Amino acid sequence: MNQGRIWCVVQPTVGLPLFLGSVAVTSLIVHAAVLNNTTYMGDYWSGKSVTAAAAITPATGTSPVVLRTEDGKAAFAINVTPAAGDSSSFVIKVDRLPGELALADPGSAVK
Repeated sequence: MNQGRIWCVVQPTVGLPLFLGSVAVTSLIVHAAVLNNTTYMGDYWSGKSVTAAAAITPATGTSPVVLRTEDGKAAFAINVTPAAGDSSSFVIKVDRLPGELALADPGSAVK
């Protein structure tokens, strides 16, 4: 303990309660700030249920992501849509664009 001589200046019966008290006060201040500055804690304490489905809103009018080869040709199109009737599942559709990519080498890079 490199700061062991502090107890020659401050009695342990005074220093330890001051140190532990300051840690407790700091913890209470941080927790009070979290409780007062979040929007969901009031609903949580009043017993309201928040579901993940309410937070997910399906995007409309989005275009698929197109993966391209090293020479810039379009290779695959990826489209992600929410599953019908289930708010926690998604359908991921990967389409190979016809005539754009011939995979002669299975290890060829697709960006």
